[in-house]
Amino acid sequence: MDTFRRPDAVQRIKGWILPFFLLFLILASLAYMTIASLFRPIVWAMLLAFISYPLYKALWFRFFPKRRSLAALVMTLSVLALLVVPAISAAFLIAREAIGFFGKIANLVAALEPAKGISVNDLLPDVVVRHLVPLFDQYPFLREGMRQTVSWVTSTTVRVSQEFLGNLVTLLYHQIIIFIVYFFILRDGYCIVNYFRNIVPLMNDEREAFMLRANTVLRAVVFGVIVTAGVQGLLGALGWWFVGLPSPLLAGAVMALLAMIPFVGTPMVWIPGALYLFLSNDLKGAVILAVWGLGVVSTVDNFLKPYFISGKANMSQLLVFLGAFGGLATWGFLGIFLGPLILSLFVFFLDTYRNAWELYQQQGNKAVPGDAHPGESGTGSSPAETA
Repeated sequence: MDTFRRPDAVQRIKGWILPFFLLFLILASLAYMTIASLFRPIVWAMLLAFISYPLYKALWFRFFPKRRSLAALVMTLSVLALLVVPAISAAFLIAREAIGFFGKIANLVAALEPAKGISVNDLLPDVVVRHLVPLFDQYPFLREGMRQTVSWVTSTTVRVSQEFLGNLVTLLYHQIIIFIVYFFILRDGYCIVNYFRNIVPLMNDEREAFMLRANTVLRAVVFGVIVTAGVQGLLGALGWWFVGLPSPLLAGAVMALLAMIPFVGTPMVWIPGALYLFLSNDLKGAVILAVWGLGVVSTVDNFLKPYFISGKANMSQLLVFLGAFGGLATWGFLGIFLGPLILSLFVFFLDTYRNAWELYQQQGNKAVPGDAHPGESGTGSSPAETA
């Protein structure tokens, strides 16, 4: 122990700085190559653990106070049953409705081909036919344009479905990784957080502020996006069902997904639905759906999301916008949550640097020449004293 206090030992330690960083970069690169393919499942597991950790903590303290692993296992199995089983059931229902919907689209494509012998009159409401067919007869390019558009939508949907089925094994593999990592994060989450807290290169008070900032922003973004989208999808499906439109579950799921994308939202679904009702001579249903979508479904977004994100996290709306869109383009759907968090923490580091620089300038201004006492050396010494 005494050898590390000697000056020569200090010099030896300083001499190891460059080799240490080289070895660190090599090992960090190898570690990144090892887990890069699992980045998204790991982050999804972290988000899931972040959301459910208060429930796990209550389960641990109340029912399994001395059996942390058992509490984490029970929580993991519970989340697996509550999320995966309903998700699979909902996926089958949505797939069944989607198959019926795109079957109608395929028939419409065939009807737009005169050689097929299928009449478009049999596939659309009478009011729509009276508006559409004369335009097709008068302007043939409209028929061809609509046929190409519908064909593109159908082929794209089929291609995406085939890719999804082809990647089903990978998807199941990622689900297994998510829940394994989720179990260990629940069980050892406190130790993991403390470890990262200790290696953050900040002072103690700044370190705590950094961790608090990350927790606040992540909680605001996760709950703001998910809760708002879920409420909008539920309300949208309710309105869709009330006016008698088909496939309300599919429409609600699409609205919930679109609600998570900034500045896209549910109008992409309920506006075409209201237009369809209007062309079908159901003026009452069209008005009800339009008023419901504009006054209730879209308005919920204006109240809930700012309350969670901009309000609770004290974030600029521009920062939320850039983080969500940039994260979506970079990380995919996961980036909606990561983007605002990354930008917020980056701004936090900028604020920390700014505060440190301002403090340094204030101390420098106070240490003007002539302030130091005779015999003292430092930045405040006068030229005469240093001569």
